[in-house]
Amino acid sequence: MKGKKANMAFVGISTFCKSPIIMDNMKDFDVAVIGVPYDGGIGFRPGARFGPRAIREMSTRYAFGETGTDASGYWDLETGKRMLEGVRIGDAGDVDILYLDYEYTFSRITEMIRRVKSEKAFPVVLGGDHSITYPVVRGLSGEGPMGIIHLDAHLDFKDEVLGVKYGNSSPIKRISELEFVDKIVSIGTRGIRTSEKDYKDAVNYGCTIIPYSEVQESGIVSVLNQIPFMDRTYVTIDIDVLDPALAPGTGSPEPEGLSYTQLINILKGIASRTDVIGFDLVEVNPQLDPTGLTPLAAARITVEFLGWIFYRKEG
Repeated sequence: MKGKKANMAFVGISTFCKSPIIMDNMKDFDVAVIGVPYDGGIGFRPGARFGPRAIREMSTRYAFGETGTDASGYWDLETGKRMLEGVRIGDAGDVDILYLDYEYTFSRITEMIRRVKSEKAFPVVLGGDHSITYPVVRGLSGEGPMGIIHLDAHLDFKDEVLGVKYGNSSPIKRISELEFVDKIVSIGTRGIRTSEKDYKDAVNYGCTIIPYSEVQESGIVSVLNQIPFMDRTYVTIDIDVLDPALAPGTGSPEPEGLSYTQLINILKGIASRTDVIGFDLVEVNPQLDPTGLTPLAAARITVEFLGWIFYRKEG
């Protein structure tokens, strides 16, 4: 056993999947994991600022390099494939946050994404509330025309709340105003809190809206077939797209929702059909889930989605 490490989940610094810390040069990494511990856009139950730290801590359970071995990536039981083998993942830490100053915070988010892309790394962003997705996508302006796939219980297409335009109910509306975004698909919407105006605004923009009920009734293949062709795609995942029985730690839960398997199969289908250029996972609130089930699910979703994205890129 000389030279081997047990690599237990509870030992060491809680970087994402125990990946190395990116100190300066991102060019040495294929993937840069970025935390955005901001929940200044929350209108209901705060606490998502602690999401990135909780997801990282739970991700140590999926540390690359299996316990006591030097294995690279992870082995997928269901497919019999080794995923993320040789993919260099680094943890770039957190964007600097200044409470009550969204302009400062959003500018730092955009700057970080531009830096990641300029150094040819793939950005994975851990939120934080959903308002952060707008400055993330804004940082991708140099990537040319792209589509957005949005998995969420809510449309997030509200223009404003008494003049507040950058809350967590508005990121998809703000993104729709970016000139380089040409298609938006929302999957998993449900509940009775979506306003008629927001829905009509989204439809008039040209959004493809696939509600949760349609996923249940028609199945995953039907859902994937409704997604218009997109050459390049950014994916944003709100953890509340899942059934709150699976992910209770979120600020605005809605009864029912996707199963874990449904979500992963949708993400797998997305990865197989388009060039995903980055993604985020937001709205994890560990203060509302003492069991840790929600950040654990978020960590695994992130790992598995990355696995399928790079499986396509390498194929």
